[in-house]
Amino acid sequence: MLRKATQDDLPALVALRCKAARTNRTDAAGWLQNVAGLENILLLVKSGAPPAAMLAAVPVEYGQHHGVWLCGLAGEEGVPLDRLLPKLLESCLRAYGASGFDFAVMTPEGAQHADALKQLGFTAQLPLRVLQTPIHRDLLAQASFDSLTVHKLLEMRHIYQPGCITLPESAMNEIMTQLYRRGLTVVSNRRGYGLYYTSGDTLQFLELQADNDHCADRLLQAAREKTGAANARILLAESQTLYLGAGRRCGYGMLAFLGKPFPVSDAYFRMLL
Repeated sequence: MLRKATQDDLPALVALRCKAARTNRTDAAGWLQNVAGLENILLLVKSGAPPAAMLAAVPVEYGQHHGVWLCGLAGEEGVPLDRLLPKLLESCLRAYGASGFDFAVMTPEGAQHADALKQLGFTAQLPLRVLQTPIHRDLLAQASFDSLTVHKLLEMRHIYQPGCITLPESAMNEIMTQLYRRGLTVVSNRRGYGLYYTSGDTLQFLELQADNDHCADRLLQAAREKTGAANARILLAESQTLYLGAGRRCGYGMLAFLGKPFPVSDAYFRMLL
């Protein structure tokens, strides 16, 4: 039987989320309540038993279009998620399409998962580029660190990626709080921003947005002066103008139309967590 989660399900869902996402109970509870929202979590249950599996269908926006982000799949040990997922997704897509939603997005876990999504009408229209590059020193490069509010970050995101598929600000607050706890740093100036982790001699950028390549270089150089790391690994939207043509293409988001198709050439999908 499928049903929506309630507050009474939270302890069981925290346990499922901890195991599936390899996270702690605080972050699991925060994601379930503040990012997904319990009202958006679908459960597979047997009468009188704890939830066997869960899947979140989180409302997102793309311009004037309303969609759902399908995420957070988790199940008890022994539950055949690979076999159940296509049927579960098919039911979700049908129900949300009938409710007036325009699209669904999802990030597949591996090629087999991606193939299953293709059978349900998902296409790989939201790829990223991975760029690995040395950071050249510039002692004069300056920027601020950890000075952006989430509200300002969302504003800047929309400036650089007007077609950003977005969550509500409250959900992004929870995401950024969890990222900060894991060591995320924000580097920013008037010409752009970046979100990165330091891993040895490499800065791992989850996102980098700037007016042009020179402005992006200045952010990288300021981050090098702060951390001493001499290399960067940067995730960019495939259509992003920064370092255009550089890096290798990698799969990320897949999109399915739930009604009449519409242009998505400028769509940017990056949920960070």
